[in-house]
Amino acid sequence: MDVDARLKLKTKMVGAEIRAAREVSGKSIKSAAELIGVSSATMSSYEHGRKGISLPELELLAYWLDIPVANLLDGLPSAPERTVHFDPKVVVSFRQKMTGALLRKHRLASEMTIRELAEVVGFPASRISAFERGARPIAIPFLEVLVDALGRSMDEYIDTEGQGPIAGWYRDRQAYETFRSLPPNFRDFLAEPENSGFVRAAMRLRELPSEKLRTLAESLVAITS
Repeated sequence: MDVDARLKLKTKMVGAEIRAAREVSGKSIKSAAELIGVSSATMSSYEHGRKGISLPELELLAYWLDIPVANLLDGLPSAPERTVHFDPKVVVSFRQKMTGALLRKHRLASEMTIRELAEVVGFPASRISAFERGARPIAIPFLEVLVDALGRSMDEYIDTEGQGPIAGWYRDRQAYETFRSLPPNFRDFLAEPENSGFVRAAMRLRELPSEKLRTLAESLVAITS
């Protein structure tokens, strides 16, 4: 492929990614154009690959759309579709049984029979029994009523601590959001590869018993004083 052809292809690829990201975000082409200070016609030319966008303009759009610049530059999807490497039916069935088992555990902890719980929430006892056995899916509205009647929280039923793919994804998202909430100087420090040794050291220190940590702290004070 000659240079001219590569330039045209890249321009179209970047433009297509910008357009896809903007449309996914629900933002208009006019608002995007106003953001970077060009006309809607020019913005349209960028998106359709008729004209190449500059890096500063792309950076501003990436910030606005909350998408890494690399995604737009390298043709990575702005809203990636997850490749499912497991059987969703198996996962749903398993989680259904786990939810039912947890419901039963909370009911027993509340010292209530199925019939007593049924009277409180107004559901047939047979339905609650089916829920607890995992023989019947629990629609969220029903689960919320049952959870509230048992004085529990819906957070306890969300798959966040398991070993399955959904729990792993949830923890990854939580970790990302936690990282984003850190002060900028903390994020900058953690993002530097050369600081990884300090992070690993901090993780090891966290695992030490309190008595050993106290001894270590006293040793450090003695050395520095």
